Amino acid sequence: MADNLIRIYGLLDSKAIKPNLLIYGDLSAACAKCNKIDLKLDNANCPGCNTEFKYIAFRNVKVHIPKIHKLLNEKPHIKIIDFDDYKRNEGASKAEDFLRG
Repeated sequence: MADNLIRIYGLLDSKAIKPNLLIYGDLSAACAKCNKIDLKLDNANCPGCNTEFKYIAFRNVKVHIPKIHKLLNEKPHIKIIDFDDYKRNEGASKAEDFLRG
């Protein structure tokens, strides 16, 4: 039987994710911490700020399913997170901070 990708939900703080997040677009990736662009998926650390990538978010998951399978096999310690969930939670967190301050 073939293994398929299934989403698993968990409680994570977007503020804790951002310093260790690699955001992958159509052709390349960017560091969420320092915004360095043109990174590769095989980068373990950001060449700009030297942060260790513990999370990866794909802007368009459906296009990158083969890459996700490869990543999960080669780097099982990396967590794949949903980009839309991340952005929504980051926006809510910014709004909360703004209303408190």
